Amino acid sequence: MATILPARPEHAVAILAIQKRAFEAEALLCHEREIPPLTETLDSVMAQIAVAQVLVAVEDGRVVGSIRGTLADGTCSIERLSVDLGFQGHGLGSALLTVLERSLPEAARFELLTNQAMDGNVRFYVRHGYRVVDTLVHSDRITLVRMGKEVVA
Repeated sequence: MATILPARPEHAVAILAIQKRAFEAEALLCHEREIPPLTETLDSVMAQIAVAQVLVAVEDGRVVGSIRGTLADGTCSIERLSVDLGFQGHGLGSALLTVLERSLPEAARFELLTNQAMDGNVRFYVRHGYRVVDTLVHSDRITLVRMGKEVVA
């Protein structure tokens, strides 16, 4: 079973590699390689580790997943939930999301963007209490769904 812990700078290379593998399916589906998870740089991941709540899932000493949350004005923006391909479908994404939400008790709301074409991702977040708030046209090939979840006291 994976352990979830705060990311450290030495995790950045693995975080970026897993993210790129995990988001490849979205790029193929949409015929669009210029999506932020695939164009992000190592410097950007390092910067996020320094300023955001970045968590990693580690199994047998190896990073197998990650998630990021940035808190501003009571709202946590969730980004880049990524699970290595061999570990998907075993509850690791749910665990990462749950630990992130619990690690930010000052958040009154959580929100995220996901690609509408990735209907499994939308269903995943709905199962975790998120609802579709609106849609945004990112490009002629990509429509994003904004999803949110209010914290119930």
